[in-house]
Amino acid sequence: MGQQISDQTQLVINKLPEKVAKHVTLVRESGSLTYEEFLGRVAELNDVTAKIAAGQEKHLLFEVQPGSDSSAFWKVVVRVVCTKINKSSGIVEASRIMNLYQFIQLYKDITSQAAGVLAQSSTSEEPDGNPSSVTSCQASLWMGRVKQLTDEEECCICMDGRADLILPCAHSFCQKCIDKW
Repeated sequence: MGQQISDQTQLVINKLPEKVAKHVTLVRESGSLTYEEFLGRVAELNDVTAKIAAGQEKHLLFEVQPGSDSSAFWKVVVRVVCTKINKSSGIVEASRIMNLYQFIQLYKDITSQAAGVLAQSSTSEEPDGNPSSVTSCQASLWMGRVKQLTDEEECCICMDGRADLILPCAHSFCQKCIDKW
């Protein structure tokens, strides 16, 4: 019986507009994500972006913001810091803070793109076998995606503030509106 509900749910999701279906999938995935799996994904993104950025001037670094994951409600309050670093100078060029939902979106984007880039570089006949020759500014492109993900969240109550707090139901609001509520 439980399988029928799952099949019916999948049929409904398949009929939804693409953006809504993607949202449903991300919410479902974040709901079943364990803390260990989450930390594994952070480490995996660091490995993937390091491989892609080998030989490039810039690279991305992901880390859990200290203290943001210490609560029993870590899925609601955890924040992941994405930092773009110039490897030659060690200077931080940009930094963004993401919530879990935004991180999962970025994780899916980067891992799927990186799989294509790494597959392409393994079949190419580059003498050095360096995936960075496939794309020269991947860190900047991905940082642009991080910016897009973190900028597009707008509070649906006041339509003014940036929605920086996501409830367990995946609705997002600005802190001022949640405090009033």
